[in-house]
Amino acid sequence: MRILLVNVSSTLTSDGCRLVSALLKRAGHTVRSVFMARSEPHAYDERELEPLEDLLKVSDLVMVGVYSSYALRAVQVTGFVRKRCPGMTIVWGGPHCISVPELGLRHADGICFSEGDEAVVELVRRMEAGEDHRKTPNMAFRKDGTHVVNEILPPFSDLDSLPFYDYDLDDQFLLNRGLVRMTRERFRARAAGYPYYIPTYYFTTSRGCPHRCSYCNNCRYVAMQGRNPMRFHSVERVIRELESTLEHLDFFRIVGFGDDDFFMRPKRDIARFAEQYRRRIGLPFGVAVSANTYHREKMELLLEGGLRFIQMGVQSGSQRVIDEVYQRGIQVRKTRRVVEEIASCRAPHHLDVLLDFIVDNPYETREDILETYRYIVDLPLHVKVNIFLLAFFPGTPIYERALGDGIIEPFDEKASRFYIKGRVQYQRNYETFLILLERYLRRRGRVRRHLPPALLRMMAARLFRNLGRLLPGSAYASLSGLVQ
Repeated sequence: MRILLVNVSSTLTSDGCRLVSALLKRAGHTVRSVFMARSEPHAYDERELEPLEDLLKVSDLVMVGVYSSYALRAVQVTGFVRKRCPGMTIVWGGPHCISVPELGLRHADGICFSEGDEAVVELVRRMEAGEDHRKTPNMAFRKDGTHVVNEILPPFSDLDSLPFYDYDLDDQFLLNRGLVRMTRERFRARAAGYPYYIPTYYFTTSRGCPHRCSYCNNCRYVAMQGRNPMRFHSVERVIRELESTLEHLDFFRIVGFGDDDFFMRPKRDIARFAEQYRRRIGLPFGVAVSANTYHREKMELLLEGGLRFIQMGVQSGSQRVIDEVYQRGIQVRKTRRVVEEIASCRAPHHLDVLLDFIVDNPYETREDILETYRYIVDLPLHVKVNIFLLAFFPGTPIYERALGDGIIEPFDEKASRFYIKGRVQYQRNYETFLILLERYLRRRGRVRRHLPPALLRMMAARLFRNLGRLLPGSAYASLSGLVQ
């Protein structure tokens, strides 16, 4: 079959759409991929979608990879396809469909609500053979005004059997104020990724997560399967795919491993990875870790292999919020100890430490917010602080809680809040402004270095907080916008 695969997010590397494309090509199908790579999550003007019509004319099936933050784009693309090619089957997949399949079926003919490694190939096989594709496992469909939800396959475990991600640029396109073929130059121009904004290759070597955070759709896998088991590519498989891709796209300067927790790998695997990576790849790289899985010996092995940055989620300095709201099962005091140990590696290894925090959480008290502020103020200045707005992704426990409490309205693609670029909505107060101000000052290192720590701590004193309450929430909304 001839398949048009549309990725509505801004991600160009290591995305599920590239794996789906590789799986379908291996099965003998023709796949053309379109990346809507504008960084902001806003909708495209309908006129910008018109170049898709030429690709639709030579396609038998449209697949769309959907993230909740970009769901409006998926709706728009789907509407455009319905208008220009009535009768064309449209299938959605991706995190948004895993979390809330019923929302995807408002628009698509079918959705993949679990892992698609086997499902998408089986779906296309059945369609091509004229069989009833609406019985494909891991998928749900609209049929005669009702939803048909099929059986769930066990978690896919043989990751080494999967093909390499598809980076054949000859049949890939970029849609951004016009449709153009993807080229090395265009790819490179859009490959400057976090945290250094140089060409960054993101790659994931495992599946599963040891945590069940209330704001993450990993909880959906647990609800479906009863667990979300860790599964790994072998070290040799990881290195071979990196060699292949980085030889083809040799402009990348750093690798960011997208595993939820790289330290879940056994120590012997990490030792082999570090040795093979240093010898055969040689680029600096970064990983994510949690305080619960951090291990000093694993850290030292990765540093020898070329570890350049390490990222960890703290999320809140309040143990109450960690336990009762985010359900992370991590002790704040433990994160402090781990951060202190990791941060001590900066001088000898030039290691950058990145910590993630969540703000604008309506379930936090002012005291909770202050605990986060004090945590951040006490961090070494070389530690980079990332501040995210709490996003209520549909299908997650915290979304259901907030919906039940009347804090949010049911998910609406047009009103979805982007967790990176947005405005403070629920906690327009002095305490949240302090956190945002501290992050702002840290980004301007020279200014922050000349501020006495005692002054920053004093800003959280009761006197200043009482004075801060004299300003209305609208003032803090404006002030927060200035320092975001």
